[in-house]
Amino acid sequence: MSAKTFLTILLGTLLGVSQVYAATSSDDLAGKRLDKLETTVMNPNLPLEKRIRALRKLYSDQFVNGKIDRTFCIWDPLGKSGPIASAADDQKLRSLHYGMDLTIIAYQDEKKLVDELRSGDVCDAALISGGSALEFNRFSGTIESMGGLPERQHLQLLMQVLASPKMADRLTGDEYVFLGLATIGGTYAFMGDRSQRSLMSLKNRKLAISEDDPAMAAIASSIRADAVPGSMMASVQTFADGETSSMISSIIAYLVMGSGQVSPNIGILREPLAQSTVQLIGRLDKFPAGLAQILREDFLFKFENYARRVDKEQAIIPENFWIDMNEADKAKQEIMLRDVRLKLRDQGVYDPAMLRLERKIRCKFAPGRDECTNPVE
Repeated sequence: MSAKTFLTILLGTLLGVSQVYAATSSDDLAGKRLDKLETTVMNPNLPLEKRIRALRKLYSDQFVNGKIDRTFCIWDPLGKSGPIASAADDQKLRSLHYGMDLTIIAYQDEKKLVDELRSGDVCDAALISGGSALEFNRFSGTIESMGGLPERQHLQLLMQVLASPKMADRLTGDEYVFLGLATIGGTYAFMGDRSQRSLMSLKNRKLAISEDDPAMAAIASSIRADAVPGSMMASVQTFADGETSSMISSIIAYLVMGSGQVSPNIGILREPLAQSTVQLIGRLDKFPAGLAQILREDFLFKFENYARRVDKEQAIIPENFWIDMNEADKAKQEIMLRDVRLKLRDQGVYDPAMLRLERKIRCKFAPGRDECTNPVE
């Protein structure tokens, strides 16, 4: 081989190596830049404006004319004029700040809405009841575990935890991601006869329950009531018509009934069974990590605003409508609800990690509880 040929081969080899090195270096730099942008977006300690600028750069391929178009489908049993749909309209204005141009579609039929979310043809995200959320994210769906969060302050603290970037992995599945929640009051037992002052008094009586919440069916079985599953609208109608003796539902059911359908014999047990929520579940391909994180933080920021809306609606319920339970019945109910949680955990319905988190929150507010030193969840 001549010296000239050897030098040509050597130079070609060196040039190829340098080109590969240059390409690798370029890829490394691009990767580092994207990592830095993602770190900026996910950091709640940075100014929001800085994070939004990073968000726009990180997901520039999803922006059209400076905006991301998304469709939110909203469940509100009262329709477009209901409190949930009204709150969603407020969110539409706020989301413009993040570069999202929202189309809001309200549904009264939650089952149809859930089908639309599954298909992906209409809804990029859906605001649905916590019970329905179980299908899409077991961790967030367990938030409404019966007796898991006795008071609203428990739910608010939980939302603070969920808004941490450290929780992102638990809130993200293969196809769907949890984007936030809002309170819609408590889940209560509506009694058709005010002489019935505890759940245990419903043995052998017809109890209207949600067809999408396995915990309500477990309660009916535990107290030996005759469960009548259905949608919220169907449950309210059968209860108002006297076809069922009682009903377990979110307090929003009172608004659905309307004062004209409320008999003076009807009452509500004052002790809530759970905290009712609506949860925003998005399709993962439409809501990457950074955008999902900012939305969860925004739901936390608006938590008290949503709570005030609920309080305003709930204020129309007359004080004498509430039924107080005695301490013995409260204790029996608490044990029964704990057993329901454990049963559904063991059946793979409830998420064990969420149940542990809820127990820790209960113990933060009441450290003297027996479960704080002898936990079973």
